[in-house]
Amino acid sequence: MFCSVIVGTAGSGKSMLTASLEKWLTESDLSVAVVNLDPGVEDLPYTSDVDIREYVDYAEVMNKYGLGPNGALVASLDMAVSFANELRGEIVDTEANYVLIDCPGQMELFAYRNSGPLMISSIRGQDPALSIYLLDSNIARTPAGYLSSMLLGLSISIRFGLPQLNVLSKQDILLENQVQEIVGWSEDSYLLEEALDTSEGGLLREYSDSILRMLDDLGGAATVIPASAKQMSGMETLYGEMQRIFAGGEDYATEE
Repeated sequence: MFCSVIVGTAGSGKSMLTASLEKWLTESDLSVAVVNLDPGVEDLPYTSDVDIREYVDYAEVMNKYGLGPNGALVASLDMAVSFANELRGEIVDTEANYVLIDCPGQMELFAYRNSGPLMISSIRGQDPALSIYLLDSNIARTPAGYLSSMLLGLSISIRFGLPQLNVLSKQDILLENQVQEIVGWSEDSYLLEEALDTSEGGLLREYSDSILRMLDDLGGAATVIPASAKQMSGMETLYGEMQRIFAGGEDYATEE
């Protein structure tokens, strides 16, 4: 069983990408299960095989403890950790080769509390896992926005302790030359440095330069994979990179 943890900022398109990747895997005759870890979500673009909402009631937590939306999400996730073994059991029972784990929309409330990484560690068990980090095209379209997104992605990688693939989500909202420019930034830090030189100045430029050097030193500037859940583009490339990490390129089809 191979687990892919899909993370990103609110509105980056995690659930839509999860739905499109599930569809692509299924149409490729691969067995896949989808896990929803967002207790506060109301509507999903996919049918979840395992759902955290069956174990914690977000609305009830909010009302019972007089919490706001973020407080209720934190409390619900903390409570859900006690059901990690049950969630893991449900996942194993699907007998799927690929498991897509759709994380909560408020990434910082999930990734930066102990409950988030603990939940991921518990439900994946000893199975191979990676994280798919989404860079929102609305933010990553500028040099400074791209750099800050990559810095956030590096911190997520550290929190989860997993190999990470960086995906430029919602590429359909950008022009092709904009997509290629962002991919170029991810492949060659000098191109990003030049873009920062022409677009930023003063203290922000100094901060950006320091962050860029740190990312280079840590190897955080990994190539991004452009994808569009709406257009179902980039799924084959994403799958190929998943396989590179998981199984050296072998397919794990439903039928041998």
